[in-house]
Amino acid sequence: MNPEAKWKLLELWERARDGRTSDEETHELNERIKTDAEARAFMAEAVFLEAELRTEMGEDSGIRIQESGRIQQSVERQVARRTWFSLRTFTAAAAAAIVAGGAMWLLQREPAPVATLVKARQCKWGNSALPTLEGGLLKPGALELVEGMATLKFRSGAEVVMEAPVSLEVVSAMECRIKRGTIVADVPPQAKGFTVQTPDTKVVDFGTRFGVSTSEDGKCLVHVIKGLVEVNRKDPGETRKLTTGERADFGGMVKSQVSGIAAAADQPEPDRWLPGPISDMGDGWQMLTTAFGLGRDSCIQSSDVKITGAEPFLRVKHTTLDPKLERKGYVAFDLSHFAGKKVADAEFVLHIEPSDLGFASLVPDATFDVYGLTDETQDGWTEDGLAWANAPAHDLTDEHHSLPIASATKLLGRFTIPQGTTRGSFSIKGDDLVSFLNADTDSLVTLIICRETDETARNGLVHAFATKENSRTTPPVLRLKIVR
Repeated sequence: MNPEAKWKLLELWERARDGRTSDEETHELNERIKTDAEARAFMAEAVFLEAELRTEMGEDSGIRIQESGRIQQSVERQVARRTWFSLRTFTAAAAAAIVAGGAMWLLQREPAPVATLVKARQCKWGNSALPTLEGGLLKPGALELVEGMATLKFRSGAEVVMEAPVSLEVVSAMECRIKRGTIVADVPPQAKGFTVQTPDTKVVDFGTRFGVSTSEDGKCLVHVIKGLVEVNRKDPGETRKLTTGERADFGGMVKSQVSGIAAAADQPEPDRWLPGPISDMGDGWQMLTTAFGLGRDSCIQSSDVKITGAEPFLRVKHTTLDPKLERKGYVAFDLSHFAGKKVADAEFVLHIEPSDLGFASLVPDATFDVYGLTDETQDGWTEDGLAWANAPAHDLTDEHHSLPIASATKLLGRFTIPQGTTRGSFSIKGDDLVSFLNADTDSLVTLIICRETDETARNGLVHAFATKENSRTTPPVLRLKIVR
């Protein structure tokens, strides 16, 4: 081996020790040590020399093979001074130990971190095998983000923003995989070639910013915000290059919001993946939305305004300043899929939407109560038939403008929305919710959402939450952990 080849081999070895090699480079290094006797002898001598230096100078001496030029020269001097017999004896023993192990010792150690969780906003994590606190170092493994938004910074320099709900696997400094959900990748020039894998699609970056939304059934949307990407589709083996503003929609993920007959290409803001009516979240957890079966979501208002139940949001408000503007939310979940099964844990989640009614500055931090309807004879309400005059656990008396009838309901929990908040998810969980669900006998449960907090002046904010008709945000969700 000439000096340049030795230098390259040492450099590759050192990067492998630190977990900075690609899968291809790691394979190449293993093969060279297994099949190239000269390379094997040189590396065995290098490892032996490093061990000697560490013994003489101590483990904290800072000796690293990364000082490749100095170490290489020292290796060559040591090789020249040693007798051929002693070198041959040591090399044979070291090589035999390496080959007998089937791979280099360094590749059997714990994998090195390849990314860092640099930012986590209002995050709730599901079945994740990696650290979920800001600043956490991430080795290859899985992350399940149920709510919020998290940013990963890969060692290559690429940044990936996870937008809940999303299931992602960190593979290496140059690759991640999405099982389901949405991410946005920002890839600087030094990370060119960064790859995002989905169940049926591979997206290779050429220095750009792009979004990927995918589902477990193979549907995938790739949208290039800036730059260039190459998209490889497993079936039928299609390869496409996309530039700024272009997108590829595999499986019909985009649903036009322009008009009922508009082409998907005319949709200026591409849709993203949202969970189906029922999704398996792993570890016994199931996610159920109001879009399943007989599920429903709507609201009532103390005026003559007609609410059809087809609106993309339900509105909730409490006011003592105008009796015609009181509002309550109603949500029903169809539990027939879990009939006969016991719930071990549960969480009810609502996603707030920007409201087009009222001023946020006139409503302080707002507390909301969630009640369960215990009178099952009233579970049959319909979205288009729900009204202020006939809503479950409700009557026309002043005391029930903002509160349901106590004898027909049970308080399950409270959550608070900070003043001015227009995005995010809010939830309740606990024993009261679990016991309410387990007590159900008709496979339908109704939840009633009321706001405790009054406005400080007329025209205060009306809080809005996404319904199953909303194509941009997740509808009301019931997360259940079922006893197996």
